[in-house]
Amino acid sequence: MMDFRGYMAMLNPEAAGAVGSFYNFSGGSNPYSNINPYRYSGMSPEDNPGDQLYADLIRAQTQDYNQRFAPMENFLAGQITATGTKSLGADLERTRSNMGSAVTNVQGQQDRNMARMGLQNRSNISNSTTAVGGLVGGLNDTRLRDADRRQSILSGSLSGISQKARSTGQ
Repeated sequence: MMDFRGYMAMLNPEAAGAVGSFYNFSGGSNPYSNINPYRYSGMSPEDNPGDQLYADLIRAQTQDYNQRFAPMENFLAGQITATGTKSLGADLERTRSNMGSAVTNVQGQQDRNMARMGLQNRSNISNSTTAVGGLVGGLNDTRLRDADRRQSILSGSLSGISQKARSTGQ
């Protein structure tokens, strides 16, 4: 009778490594390692050996899901609030900080450009309507993205998150 370890031993080292990494096989932590595809081979067809083996597979898949995916789903579900997610406060603070840094950077550039011509810059863009409008727009965009994140968690549509991250360059 052959089990998962026996099957892995029959593979060439490259294929065994690929299969092992795909199933996260590290010793006994693989929920599929206890499935023996030949366990029911001696049974009578009336006893439905294929159904027995399929039931073993479903139990292993359920165990794998409960160990690897359910904790993350529970964490994400715990992040949902009535209006967004618990990340909104930190996101808003990062937006304020980044906008402040950007305004300071632009002010410094403007001061240096004026100094190259021997002039002194007397305008302060940190109080300008452009800077305030940029900050308000950034905060509004942050709130919209948090609402989108909340909706994605609720609808379970985070499955394509890696593709979205790659397409935005993050």
